[in-house]
Amino acid sequence: MSIRKRILLLSMVGLMAMAAPVGAQNSPSPSDLRFAVVDMDRVMAESDMGKSEQSGIDKLKGDRTALISSKQKELDTLEEQIRNASLSWSDEKRDEQARQYEVRRVELRRLNEDATRDVQAEFNRAMTKLQKAALGITAALGREKGYTLVFEKNTVPVLYASDSIEITSEVIQRLNLAGAGAAAKPQAPPPAAAKPVPNPPKTGGRR
Repeated sequence: MSIRKRILLLSMVGLMAMAAPVGAQNSPSPSDLRFAVVDMDRVMAESDMGKSEQSGIDKLKGDRTALISSKQKELDTLEEQIRNASLSWSDEKRDEQARQYEVRRVELRRLNEDATRDVQAEFNRAMTKLQKAALGITAALGREKGYTLVFEKNTVPVLYASDSIEITSEVIQRLNLAGAGAAAKPQAPPPAAAKPVPNPPKTGGRR
């Protein structure tokens, strides 16, 4: 199971309990049960926050890929030089170039590993941030609408769900509104600059 799926599954377990109204938690009769489903993949892909976070991940990945590509070309160029000119080099120069090639090869491997780790860390951070916001809105919506349980469409095995009980679009809409509201909040004015302290008056006197 992927990291994203594990996070979603654990989050949705808590969400199911959070969404249930207080009265419904006390052994509701079957006729009182109300269910809803949310497609978190859609929330991540279509919400403004999800698009913004994905854009940041794509930029980081693109920057790392460009850097790795540049270093790979440098390594390929050095390898070509060694192949074509090594016969005319002295033993010392040949050994030095071979060492330089090995150093750059190791650096490139580490650069690849670091890039993979950085992109994964950014993905996990973005997923956690987005899921926290989306789950909070979904839970609030569940309580507001009186749902007993809210299922995640792609994590919990849902064999059938009527479109009438899917609230994904409303979750996306509210998430966008929440993001727009946060962006519209006026920024606190910067603190006033401290007034310069005047220099003390020079004392008169004879030198």
